[in-house]
Amino acid sequence: MLISHLKLNKNNYGEILLKKVDINGNLCAGYGEITINQIYENVGKKDIEGVYAFPIPDTAVISGFEAEIGGKTLKAVVEDKSKANKIYENARRSGDTTFSLEEFSPHFFKINIGKIISGEKVKIKFSYMDELDYAKNEFKLTIPAISEPKIFNKDSASSVKNFKSEDFEFKINIIVESLTNLEFKSPYHNIRIDRDGETIAKISLDEKSSHIDKDFTIIMREKETLEADGMIYEYKKNDEKKGIVYIRMIPKLDKFELEGNKNYVFLIDISYTMEGEKLNQAKNALHLCIRNLSEGDTFDIVAMGNKLYSFSKGESLGYNAQSLREASKWIDDLNTELSSDIFEGIKYSLEKGTKENTILIFTDDQVNEEDKILSYVKENVGDNRIFAFGVGEFVNNHFLNKLSHESSGKSEFIGENERIEDIVVRQLNRIQNPQVDNIKIDWGRLKVEASYPRTIKYMYDRELFSIFASVVGEVEGHIVLSGNVNESEYLSEIDIDNFNTEENANLLKKVWARKRIKSIEAAMKAERGKKREAMRKKIIQISKENEIISSETTFILMELREEPVLGIQLRNIIPIKVSEKTLGEQISIKSKSGFFYKTCQENIIDDNSYLHNKYPRERLLRIIAKNQFADGSFVDYEDSSLEDKVETTSMSILAFCLGKENIDIYLKQLNKAVVYICENYWKIDFHSREDINKLVFLALTTIKRRNIIKAKYMETVDCTINNMYNIKELSGSIINGSLNKSMASLFNIDKKNKCIKEDITIYDERNSIFDMAKLSVLMSLNG
Repeated sequence: MLISHLKLNKNNYGEILLKKVDINGNLCAGYGEITINQIYENVGKKDIEGVYAFPIPDTAVISGFEAEIGGKTLKAVVEDKSKANKIYENARRSGDTTFSLEEFSPHFFKINIGKIISGEKVKIKFSYMDELDYAKNEFKLTIPAISEPKIFNKDSASSVKNFKSEDFEFKINIIVESLTNLEFKSPYHNIRIDRDGETIAKISLDEKSSHIDKDFTIIMREKETLEADGMIYEYKKNDEKKGIVYIRMIPKLDKFELEGNKNYVFLIDISYTMEGEKLNQAKNALHLCIRNLSEGDTFDIVAMGNKLYSFSKGESLGYNAQSLREASKWIDDLNTELSSDIFEGIKYSLEKGTKENTILIFTDDQVNEEDKILSYVKENVGDNRIFAFGVGEFVNNHFLNKLSHESSGKSEFIGENERIEDIVVRQLNRIQNPQVDNIKIDWGRLKVEASYPRTIKYMYDRELFSIFASVVGEVEGHIVLSGNVNESEYLSEIDIDNFNTEENANLLKKVWARKRIKSIEAAMKAERGKKREAMRKKIIQISKENEIISSETTFILMELREEPVLGIQLRNIIPIKVSEKTLGEQISIKSKSGFFYKTCQENIIDDNSYLHNKYPRERLLRIIAKNQFADGSFVDYEDSSLEDKVETTSMSILAFCLGKENIDIYLKQLNKAVVYICENYWKIDFHSREDINKLVFLALTTIKRRNIIKAKYMETVDCTINNMYNIKELSGSIINGSLNKSMASLFNIDKKNKCIKEDITIYDERNSIFDMAKLSVLMSLNG
């Protein structure tokens, strides 16, 4: 939860009161720009020195900042980072006024406001752009919470004794322009929806909803989702008609899926630089990778240390219960060594008996023999494909990009705050499922200036893919997107005359600019010298033109003041130092924003239990996933009874499906688990196990509701569910009752029938899967 505060400099005892919060937003086809206006007042008797702190969502970028204080307006303006730093340093040495905007934890910024005299009001306005979370036909918007007006210091309480709740104003006004009709809900606020047709809606708070100490969250569910859809923004520049065309593709490629076995080689760098968390996460990634294999696949794992260590000792092994068991132990026993022989690892994988290996390599190495390795790969790659994963900031990005390119693979780079296993398994799912390649776009009558992405290598099954184009002249006609899936043709004809025209703001134009910046930033990693410098200058140009912060730009503050005699607005640059490095100083309430006090202590974790702190839901899901068995079951012990396997597997499915987390990386494992239940449920005496009946029914209906069962398994799942309706022991309250009540019935209820009482014990993670799944389900019900 992110909340606003004012931090007072030491020895200041004034009080800041939040008087007004006004949130405005424009959401367009899954993108948004949010503007938050706040008014604070120093109601204490002393002048204070204030610092304003504010968060933005993890996926957002700052698009504006303004502050009104002491009769002057300070506005943030985007500037070349190197130029801004010179301005700041020159001003600091000259003793001029300077400010600093600092990111003191990821996506959490603070800025020095300066002196706030007693009785003075401060107006704050900041904006950010965001790409909304999208999963299973739902968008999710989250706006960080704001502090309630409150008194922190008893000595100054009298200064606000006349303050009344009606003196505080809280408003929200968000315009939503969507591709299709949406259903809206908010978990914490009562919202009002005013519609203008099927695709335009205005969201505001009703009179009874004034909570600002909780994140403002809106879930927007599409009633219908098309494989190809889009939106248009039209504008004029220098009297020339222009437009931005946005196309959203969500390919559904089930019909192209081929049955067949694949060969995998996993190469893991175990040099000393991987020691610690990087190696632990790489091991977890390997555990999840081998559990995403299918019966009939073959695999090998190779550790690249001072020498090569092959799990299979030179021969690829078939994927089965025994090889999975032995591979899991082998991975757990890996330790780091002084160096890593990347070249030998790549040669080993290309020289194996089969010439159609899918090779995944994890490394943080700089790689000194890059030309020699690339030359060898070019001559020997054959039909092998290499997918490289660069870990950490010092990895040789240029080499890994070239390595993947030579083998028609793909490289991924994993930053400091990203989890290796999430990115690796997502890429493995893409490799295993059908994908559209050799993609071409026929823009028809459109005159396209530029497009993002410039070239489209792949579109992945059921993954949202965005295409943007900057167009000159009329925006009309048809676009044809073609490609291949395996040996078959993929064709999608898109009628842009049916697209909505976005009129509310130029948001799509800003989104287009941000996408271009991100595209150039990614391409820069593989370039050097003059080409890299040209890319850097292009980023600066786009960033300044569209007032969007980037890796190559920062803010300077412009002071705006009205000259009463001349009647004009004067501008004065106030240097501002922007630091992207996390500072050593820690805020007392982590991840809260706005005006804050050092003396204000508060615990935002509602449940202080040991298990809740040690095992957040995302960690529980990772542990459960990496302990799945080859047959698809989740269970504490591999030799457990069939009843225990079905029971634990069903509880595990609920653990994944009930939460709000994105579980896309676990889709293949969940499908394997569903198949296991459907194949084995009827082998147990379900007439004497009402608890298992309920659990299986809820697991299958819940995962079906999440829409993540593959088409080839849907008939089997539907057949199992339909047969369960005929079981007398399966009570009607489970079949027809509410989800929460049905889930609660799986657990022990106290004598007063008011709360769940469950004893959960986790001694050994690998052998506590059922309890971990229960804990995860209970967390989702409590949330």
